[in-house]
Formats: sequence, C-alpha cells, structure tokens
Amino acid sequence: MKPSNPLPGHVARVLDHAGADLDPAVEHKLRQARARALARFDAQAAQAESSRERLGLWAQRHVLLLRRGSLALGFALLTGAGMMLAEDLLLEEEAVDAAVLAQDLPFESLLEPHFSRGLHE
Repeated sequence: MKPSNPLPGHVARVLDHAGADLDPAVEHKLRQARARALARFDAQAAQAESSRERLGLWAQRHVLLLRRGSLALGFALLTGAGMMLAEDLLLEEEAVDAAVLAQDLPFESLLEPHFSRGLHE
C-alpha cells in the first residue's frame, strides 16, 4: 500500500543519502526540522497515555486472552470427547471378549486360526 504523502519519505531519503546536488542551507533546514519533529515525537511518547489508549490496550490484551482461553477450552473438549469414545470402544471390546470367554466353546474352536487371530491381536 502506497503512503498517501510521499514527501516525508522523500525528505528522509534526501537526508539519509545526501548527495552533492543538495544545497547546504536546505540540508541544514531539513535536519533542523527533523530534529524538531523527533523532539515533538519524544515529548508525546513521554506523556501519560490517555484513558482511551488505556482502554484500547486493555481490550486488546483481554480479547487475546479470551481467544487463547477459547482455543484451550475447545482443545480440552475435543480431547475429552476422544478419550470418552476410546473408553467406550475399549469397554465394548472387553464385553465381547468376556462374552466369548464365558461361553462353553469347544477347545478346538479356540485353536482355529480364524477364531484365534482376533484374540491374539
């Protein structure tokens, strides 16, 4: 995005890369103007922040914390649901195993490869 006023960038470029074609009096005035602008900026930065700025910073921090908290809560819910699902699947397997072992099956059927493959896995 282009800056709306190209003059400050041009002045900074001229001052930072001064060439032989710049009049010394103009360069001196530009350097003085830059020094005054930097002094004004430092004075504004040193002033106490307004209540509007404090409110904006507070809101920015708390919105960020709210987003992080929501992400953590969502992750915890997904993890809990996954663990409950895994537990249900394990309980189902245990119930099937208990039902198979509780039946009076002939010993030979337990030794068949197709039947016993599921028991060994």
